Amino acid sequence: MTTKHAFVTDADGWGHRAGARFVGPREWLHGLPQEWTRDSLHMDSYTEALAAAADDEGVILDFRVDEWYEGALSDSMREEYDEPGWTLKYDRFVAMLLTDIDMMLHEAGYQASRGNGDTTDRRLTLPA
Repeated sequence: MTTKHAFVTDADGWGHRAGARFVGPREWLHGLPQEWTRDSLHMDSYTEALAAAADDEGVILDFRVDEWYEGALSDSMREEYDEPGWTLKYDRFVAMLLTDIDMMLHEAGYQASRGNGDTTDRRLTLPA
């Protein structure tokens, strides 16, 4: 279990696990624990969609989980037989699940965040 002392906030306001480094989406996907993406269907989809939403430096500005869920995550899961315009539907249960995954990534050192008013920014990281 980590403690609050294992986290830092840098000069740009990014809060992350101490020693974590910022990475781009491709490096991030290759650096994730294999058991997450091999043994967990939801983590594979979640991490692919998070990487797809990030820019080349691994930054997602103004992250709104509901929009990301119905956008990038839906895009990563869409099949050729789905109706045009098909998307996942965001609800309270999904909100709880995504919050749990988000906190797990942050605590494990695979994501940084910073508040910016009504939304937060996300940045992909790899732990030390």
